Amino acid sequence: MYDTKAASHIDKSVGAKIKLGRLMAGLSREKLGVQLGISWQQIQKYESGANRVSAGRLHQIAQILGREIQWFFEDADNDSSDAGPTPRDIGMARKFNRLAADRKRALEALIDEMQRP
Repeated sequence: MYDTKAASHIDKSVGAKIKLGRLMAGLSREKLGVQLGISWQQIQKYESGANRVSAGRLHQIAQILGREIQWFFEDADNDSSDAGPTPRDIGMARKFNRLAADRKRALEALIDEMQRP
């Protein structure tokens, strides 16, 4: 029988994207939690996939992180995304966060262009 309380690989993948988005935005768990009106521990549970994120809460998180909802589901069907951000991903997110806004936009445009077929 299917356990409705257990987190699926989709829940874990979305949680990993929350963590990556938070790091890219330069926010601590505590700062994100304050903006959402919840504890940093709850953010940690979302990020690990231990607790599911409701649609409304994911919408709030997306707005705070400046992301579209679909971004959280990119590559969600790939089970390897369950591992969460790698140390390299985190390092790149931190480097990206230290860039000036105009350089961030330029880098995002470059990455978008590189992803085109």
